[in-house]
Parts: sequence; structure tokens; C-alpha cells
Amino acid sequence: MTRFFPKLYLDFSSFWAGIILVVLLVVLYIIYRKRLKTFLSRITSKIIHFRESLSVTSDSDYIQVLYKYMQGLHICSGHFPLDKILVPSRCIAPPPYLFPVKRSLDTSLIQKSIGYDPLLPELNSEFFGPSFPLIDALITGTNICLVGYPGTGKTTAIAECIENLIYVRDDEDQTETKIPFYLRAHDLLAQFPGRDMLAMLLRALQLNNIYRVIPNFPRFLTTSIKSGHAVLFIDDMDHLTLDDINRLANFITALHGQIPGIQIITTASPSCLGNLVTAPVEFLSISPWNNKDKYAFLEKLSKLWPSIQSAEVPELSAGYSVMNAMLVVSGKNLTPLEFTLRSLAAYGGDLPGPHSTHAIDAYLKRDPSLTSDYINTLELIAAFCLHSGNSSFIRRDLSSWFENTYKRGSVQPEPQKFAPFQSVIHTSLDLGFLCHGPDNSYYFTYPTIAGFLGSRGISHLNHQTKHVILESPDWGILHESMRYFSAYNDIKPVVKPFLADKSLLRNKLLRAAQWLPFLEINSPEETALMKQITREIHSNSIYLIKVRLACSLTKSSNPQVKSIFQHFAKSKDLDTRRAAAVGLGLLQDLSAVPLLINQLNDSHPSSTAACYALGKIGSPRSLEAIAEALLHGGELLRRAAAESLAQNRSEGHPALREGSTMEDLLVRYAVVHGLSQINETWSLEILDTMRIDEKEWVVRDLAQQTYDILKTRSPYTPQSSPNPHEAPWLQEFAVEQDLAVPSPENGLELLLKALELGTDEQKQNALAHIAHTGKEELIPFLLEMISSESFNISHQAFLTIWYSAPQRYKLHS
Repeated sequence: MTRFFPKLYLDFSSFWAGIILVVLLVVLYIIYRKRLKTFLSRITSKIIHFRESLSVTSDSDYIQVLYKYMQGLHICSGHFPLDKILVPSRCIAPPPYLFPVKRSLDTSLIQKSIGYDPLLPELNSEFFGPSFPLIDALITGTNICLVGYPGTGKTTAIAECIENLIYVRDDEDQTETKIPFYLRAHDLLAQFPGRDMLAMLLRALQLNNIYRVIPNFPRFLTTSIKSGHAVLFIDDMDHLTLDDINRLANFITALHGQIPGIQIITTASPSCLGNLVTAPVEFLSISPWNNKDKYAFLEKLSKLWPSIQSAEVPELSAGYSVMNAMLVVSGKNLTPLEFTLRSLAAYGGDLPGPHSTHAIDAYLKRDPSLTSDYINTLELIAAFCLHSGNSSFIRRDLSSWFENTYKRGSVQPEPQKFAPFQSVIHTSLDLGFLCHGPDNSYYFTYPTIAGFLGSRGISHLNHQTKHVILESPDWGILHESMRYFSAYNDIKPVVKPFLADKSLLRNKLLRAAQWLPFLEINSPEETALMKQITREIHSNSIYLIKVRLACSLTKSSNPQVKSIFQHFAKSKDLDTRRAAAVGLGLLQDLSAVPLLINQLNDSHPSSTAACYALGKIGSPRSLEAIAEALLHGGELLRRAAAESLAQNRSEGHPALREGSTMEDLLVRYAVVHGLSQINETWSLEILDTMRIDEKEWVVRDLAQQTYDILKTRSPYTPQSSPNPHEAPWLQEFAVEQDLAVPSPENGLELLLKALELGTDEQKQNALAHIAHTGKEELIPFLLEMISSESFNISHQAFLTIWYSAPQRYKLHS
């Protein structure tokens, strides 16, 4: 019979020696415990004192630590620090508030002509609308939400802004110190739920290793917040789903209420704002790269590239200029991230094809450790995130989904080869494709790459699972996967509901419009989709819908698109012609120049939109027509002509020089607007002369204002919106109309009265405040304004509807 307990063999002499030693130690502790306690207390105090002596001795020291970390927050960090490859980021100037009790600032005519739309930031960059660096907005003390699709450079803009804080601190005229704190959205979400805002912030920040190495960091954070100098950067919110966006937006609102002295800079995707609309932040859209920015990036890359090449690889500096030109021409609709990956692949000689998908594919396959079965597994992980509606994942849930959903519903004729999840996760962490989140979770570093992988992973799912994903509310990774969806999926079984979209916002049709770039030209699916988009542009009464769909058409490679826009340019509807001008300008269609010249005879804003389109095309015939408009057009057309000439260095700049000395008052007045677009020494000298020597006060006054703007910061930097009842314009309106004094209780009622009885400026202010309420019950009232008001007000009313309507809101025209 086997013994349950094994036999024990004891050495009795060792046993008794141990007993005696324990008794002796207990006796000694009892006798000397007071001295031992004092000794340990002294040692602990010395350790604490030594640690505190290593604390950050000044704000600048702390910022330098953070600055070094920021140098690695870009996709080329494995090759170059951010400083070496940085293309300065710009924020799109939002339409400024027009407070009647103050001197009104003339808004951008480009935005009045083409339209301001957070969903279409390319309109501002391609047509040279007003912009400014993020640091200019930060210095005003305003809470900001930096809006942009994934891959448009929001993280880079934040890193650049933190870098610029060092230079601002060295400015003798700068009296206020800004101390930045950078954290990721996933780290902050991991602290929920919680009531102590400061403790939640501290725990979230300390999940980042750079804060762990800073001694006495909690005290430094608390001191910075109490002094009112802290700036909290919450990055990667464009990674999150709508539910998580709402949770963080509610946190930001609560944080602002509990610690009003802290300034908040956060990020978001324009298609997934959620409760951020009601949070105490001002929206700023990041400006995508235009051709000038792309050339600037390639110029830096061509200088840096030889430094990372081995000695055996011959230098190709002689061919860089040709390659750079080809990359810019072929990379027209790429985001900065996509263009960067495409450029790296082209320089490295491993670019397999012309599309953005080829550049991302080359990036993934560049490391030999990421084999095809590893990439298949990453595709599956991305598809799981899309189906579960979560930006992060844990391995247990992933394995369960793989067994219960994927395997049972797989549509693959032959099973794919997958690598073990744990091995793929570790490899992806090492390569920077995944980040390790709190509580053993993981998330994709770049939503664009996650969306690319997800679009390929969706192709392996059954129809029911695919339907769930396609019907989900928009969020960062889903938006990116929809951009690449048609490259790897047959849209025929799923496109019909998208073509039948009759909602006012046309969200489903706009989602389907993203599939155009990868559809086979003249295929039945492409033809059906283009017909529906064309029909919608022609028949829809809302300009913002027209121009959104028009911009989606410009990204199609179908040669018939130019003919479609030329047909629209002959439409009887003014807004349709205006949307056509925008499309023709983006396509730079030389054959449309006669049509656009004829459109200069339209009324504003159609005529001015055509003028900007001609300036974008930049052919000799179009420049001649613009010059003619400067000499003989109406006031607004002359201004548009001068601003268009400002974008052409060879022909336009000499024309503005000449125009500044002409006898015609309207020409000189328009030229000042044109010079405002050129921040160069010669233009400043002309403005300086005109503000002093100009004989007509109206021109002299505008020259003075423009000169001051160019010598200081942009006048378009946002200011924190006051509460409606505290706004001076609303108080003045209440007095004018003999209404009750504004208060928190009647503020909304007075805003609605202003929409009914106020001036155009008061209506615009009221709409700006209503947009921050996010009250969907006001949408029917706002719909009535779209058809009954002027363009500027109806345009802003529709933007207010867009801000207020939740993604799941069933809004029918």
C-alpha cells in the first residue's frame, strides 16, 4: 500500500540549532526593537530625501524629458527623429464668431464660396484656405478637439506642439508657462469608473514609462494643475468606438467642471464625435498635406535616406527629383500616413503597386519575421475588433470569437493558415504594430493599418457577420476599413441598401462612396454606385451633401467623372454648378476651363467658387481669366481673383505687385486680400507701404489690419465659447427685443428667439451655441432654416444638424 505522506528524514542536530537561532533572534528583537525602528526610519528618510533630490528641478527639465519621448511618435521613428523629417502641421481656421458688440472680423471668402466642412478638410488645403499652427490655438488657453481622420497627422501635430512649447518658453514676451502632460485614450479608459478625477489622471499617466522614471511625479502634476499651467493632451481618441468616445467626452466635461484650470487638447475623427459636441472644447480640423507639403517631406527624405542605406547600396540622389515628382502626382488622395509609407516603399524599392494598399502591404511585409500566417492572424484580430465594436482586445475573448464565430461561419473554401495568437501578439508588439494596454489588453498602433487588415479579414467572414460590421456606427478603424473594403471584398451582395439610402445626412451612401477608388472601371457595381451619386448631386437641395458626394467622385479613377462634372457645370441650379466647380478644380480639368470662365458670370458664391477652381487649375487661359476678373469683376469676385493669383508664384505674384499701384480703388482693395495669403518679405513691404501711404482710408485700414495679422498670430484661432446666457451679443439682443435677462434657465429659449428675430450675425452666433447643445429635438426646427435663409446661415444650420444628430438617429427628409 502506497503511503499518502512520504517518509521524512530529519537531522535532529540541525533542527535544534534552528530552534535556538529563532529564539535568539526573537529575544534580540524584543530588546533592540526601538533602536531598530529608529534605524529603519532614518534609512527610509534618507532614501526619500535622495529620491526627492532627483526630482525635476524646473518645468523646462520636465518638458525636455517629454520632448525626447515625442521624437518617437511617428511612423518613421525607426529611421529618423521627428525633428529631422517633420513637415509643420496646420490647423484649418474655423469660421470665426461674429459678435455684434465687437468689431467683426471678415471671414474667409474661400470658406464662404466652397463651404466649411469638418468632413472635407481637403477643400481647405487644396484651395489654400486660412490655417495656423496648433501652438497658436493652444496659447489662447482654449480647450481644443483636434479633428481629423486616422492617418492625417494629429499625433504628429501634438508632438510638434509640445516641441514648440520649449521655444515659446524662451520668448521674452511670453509670460505664461505651459506644462504639457501626454496620455493615451486607452490608458485613461482603463481608470473608469472613478470619482477622483486627479487620481484617475495620475494613474493613467503613470501607465506610460516616461512618467515612472520621473521622481516625485505626483507632486509635480498636482502643483502644475493648481498653478493653472497644465495642458493635458489626450491622444488616440480617433481609435475609439462611439461608446468609448462618449465615456471620455463625459469625463472631459466633468474634469473641466472639477478642475477648470487645466487646459485640454484632445483628438477625434470627424465621423465619430459623439458627446464631444457637448463637451467644453472647440473643434479644430487638421489640414491634410497638399502638394507643397508632400514635396517638403520628400525633400527631407531624399537628404536623410542615404544615411540609413548600407555602403553596398548605390546612392540614387540624381533620380530622387524624378521619383519625388512621380510620387506627388500619383499620391493625390493619400493621407500623410499613406503617402509616407508609399514614399518609404518607393525609396526602398519594394513598392509592389500603385495604390495605397500596396504601400501598406509593403510596410507589413518588410520585416521577415512577419510571415503570411502572421499577417493572416493580424487580419483576423482586426476583423474581431470590427465585429465586437471594440478598439482593444484581450486574448481570451479573441480565442473564444475565433472558435465560436469565425470557424463556424468561415466562407473560405480552404482553411487559412494562422499563427498562434500569443506569438503574433508578441511579434507585433516588437514591430510596433500593436500596443500593450492596461489589464492585459492590446490595441493597434495605427487605425489605418488596422483598417487595412480589417478589410482583408472581413472577406473571410460569413454574410451575417459582415452585415453586422457594415451596419455599425462609424468609428476610426471601421472608417479606415471601409476605405479599403472594395479592394478585397465583392460589394455586389451588400451594395443595394446603401444605394437606397434616403436619410437626410446620406451617411450610408457616403460610406459606399468610399468604395469607388478600388472598383473595377465600368463594372455593374461601379456604374450603379456612380449613377446614384450623380442622381443625388443633381436632385439634393442641400449644398453640403452635394459637395461631399462630389468630392467622393473625384477620388474615382473612372475617366467619365470629368464629363459628369462638366455636365453639372451647365445645371440650372446654382449650388449644383458650385459643387461642379469644386470637383473640376480638384481634378484640375483643363478641358473645363471655358465652362468655369463662363461661370464667373454667376452670382456669389458660384462665381467665386469657379474663380478658385480656375486658380487651382493654373493654366495660362485660366490665369488670364482671373486677371480679367480682378480688373472688371464685382467686389467679391475681385477678392477671389486676387487670392487665387496669390497661389501662383510665377504669374500671380507679379500681377499682385502691379495691382497694388493701380488707380482703381477696388483693384487695390482686392490686392490687399491677395497679399494676405502671402507671408513673405516682399508682400509685407508692400502692405507696410500701403498702410502708411495709401490715400483711401478703406484700403489703408485693411492693409493695416492685414499687416498686423501677418506680423502676429492668426485672427482665426478659436476662443472658448461662453455660456449662452453670458454671451454679450445675446444680452444685447434681449435688450433690443425687450425680452427677459438671459439666464441658464432661459438661455436656449432666447437662442431660438434669436434664430427667429435676430440679424444674420445674431443667427450665426445662435447656431454656434446650439451646435454645442447637441439637442436632437431641435433638428426639425433647424431643417426649416435650411431652405428659408441665406447660404451662410443655411450652411451653418445644416452643420448644426450634423453635429446634433446621433449616428443611429433616424433622420428622414
